[in-house]
Amino acid sequence: MLSGMSRTTAAAVGSLVLLGLLAAALGWRGRDAGGARPLVVYAAAAVRVPLEVAARDYEAAHGRHVALRFGASEDILTRAGLVNPSDPADVFLPADDSYVRTARDRGLVADGFPLATMRAVVLLAPGNPKGLAGWADLQRDGARVAVPNRAAAVGKLTRDHLTAAGRWETLKPRVADTGTVTEAANAAKVGAADAAVVWDAVAVNYPGQAVLTPPELAGVVGRVEVAVLTQSADRDAALGFARYLADPERGLKTFRTAGFTP
Repeated sequence: MLSGMSRTTAAAVGSLVLLGLLAAALGWRGRDAGGARPLVVYAAAAVRVPLEVAARDYEAAHGRHVALRFGASEDILTRAGLVNPSDPADVFLPADDSYVRTARDRGLVADGFPLATMRAVVLLAPGNPKGLAGWADLQRDGARVAVPNRAAAVGKLTRDHLTAAGRWETLKPRVADTGTVTEAANAAKVGAADAAVVWDAVAVNYPGQAVLTPPELAGVVGRVEVAVLTQSADRDAALGFARYLADPERGLKTFRTAGFTP
């Protein structure tokens, strides 16, 4: 029979063993069969649909897991700049290349490749119950227009463009701020907003909802660029994935299929 001290010692040893096993499990969590850590990609919500498909195809072809982390472009820029040695970011994919330029100015970018462009449009609520047909209708009393906040590329570029044109202040009373472009589109989908300013490549994912292309938004263009981050723990693999996305016969084809234009 074990004494009280022996039982205490055995319990302590057992706890240490369990902690060791747990640490090992956490250390290997997310690694592929070959033991390689996943490539971590910080990406804008606007590119979710084609990027998820391209990442799966890349994993199948190369056997390297890709961990996708989505958010508004400004938010993922901030996260990409936070160096975490235990979980380094590898690839940065915002909804406009202005964020890549900022990251490059901060010394965060090793390489980059242009992928596509997007244009701002107005996605209407199902059935268009307010009968919105043009820009002037968005400013009517009672109209509610979802616009992503400035952390999202389309929100920032839309505000800047309309402000420069002297049109933002007249629209502003009708604006409902949302987080990402997806949240704005969903607000229109469920009727929480009568319309939403979103990217055209996002609007195509909402079949059955009408889309307006008012000339007032013609200058709001997102130029999508993928960047390899200097903090990447496996820069060769990160560069390989970025090149895969930019390959016209591979990742870029997926973006074109999803409605992104050259």
